[in-house]
Amino acid sequence: MWLLLLMIAIMPYEQSPYLQLGENLLGVFAGFTVIKAVGLLGFAWAGLRMMSGDAMTYRLGARQASLFFVFLTATMALGLVHSSGFQYGIGRYIAYAVFLPFLLVAVRTQADLGRVLTWLVWSYVAVFPYAVRQMIRYDDRLGVGIYESNYMATILVLLVPVAFAFASLQRVPSRRWLWLGAGLTLVVMIVLTGSRGGFAGLVAAGVVFVYRRRGLAAAAAVLLILIVGVLALPSELSTRALATISGDSSQLPAELEASNKAHVGLFWAGLRMISDSPLFGVGPDNFKELSRLYTGLQQANIAHNMFLEIGAEMGLPVLLIFILVLASAFRALTSTARLRGGPEAAELATWAEGLRSGLTGYVVAGCFISAEYEKVLWISIFLSIVVADLARRHRAAAAAEAEAEAEAASGATDSVDGALPQPS
Repeated sequence: MWLLLLMIAIMPYEQSPYLQLGENLLGVFAGFTVIKAVGLLGFAWAGLRMMSGDAMTYRLGARQASLFFVFLTATMALGLVHSSGFQYGIGRYIAYAVFLPFLLVAVRTQADLGRVLTWLVWSYVAVFPYAVRQMIRYDDRLGVGIYESNYMATILVLLVPVAFAFASLQRVPSRRWLWLGAGLTLVVMIVLTGSRGGFAGLVAAGVVFVYRRRGLAAAAAVLLILIVGVLALPSELSTRALATISGDSSQLPAELEASNKAHVGLFWAGLRMISDSPLFGVGPDNFKELSRLYTGLQQANIAHNMFLEIGAEMGLPVLLIFILVLASAFRALTSTARLRGGPEAAELATWAEGLRSGLTGYVVAGCFISAEYEKVLWISIFLSIVVADLARRHRAAAAAEAEAEAEAASGATDSVDGALPQPS
């Protein structure tokens, strides 16, 4: 477990040159970092545990894991067909395949799950002062000098509802305020990234989480507060959002106008790529290389839409598999969010709701950025396997307890009946 928590703690700093160990490892893992090294150690440990008959091995048979391996196999096959993608995209998916058994074996109990979620939230909260320092240093949006701003916003979107889920479970006021502060800090960080896609994801995540917890009126209030609050306050995000909403290109900054044109051009370029090769795509990692041919723009770029990029690069069948992976995670989290029972069951259900709402926001934000390679996405998908397994244990324990109570009640009834005088 400590290896997994160490990996999570250094995730926000992965692009730091001090954590780079080499350009690649064995020609497969591009950008070999400390995180990948820790992941490989974890995989070796998990492999030894599984070979010795570890009880958690059965989790690899979960729907999410099976679909992920189908997705990975299809991606690798297309890489061979097109002779592309192994250095970057496919290598990342292989890294996640290595990480999957590590996570499933390490996160054994509900307490372990709570630790992982806690470290995920607080690792990104802790980076806030350094991120502000870098923002001031480079006079740019939050995320510069650490990560790309839009990607950072998308990651934070997934974690915001998790922080508020923890806050809702606290009975000690100081702890509740501490978690509320963590959630609000993440919201402020998203605003400071200036990411319009990240903000759209935040709105979606916030509305879904509050609607599930408090109903439609509360969700509408959150929607109003987020939109009015962000647009009213002077910030990079409000400037970019208002300039986009106005639709007046003469009022747009040159950088933002170019970004809007690129997004539109890349959207249609992705659709044309899918039209040209709907079954096998143009090849993993080839979207950027081919984008100028399809858009007519001078600068090559990625799709800025993870669904469009997967469909264009690997075809509609692989896109369908990716959607099924997401759907299976949503299904597991939704089922667990409906769990009823004692305090532990309620806690697990609340965490599941936080993850589900965060994943909803991530999917929305992913429509504006190519976010299919981010670690937090795959961590949340793999954690949904653990969440569903823990929910199954809760249901089995509740069913066994109910059966025992029924048998005890039946035995008591039989004893009373036996003690009554029988008719002659």
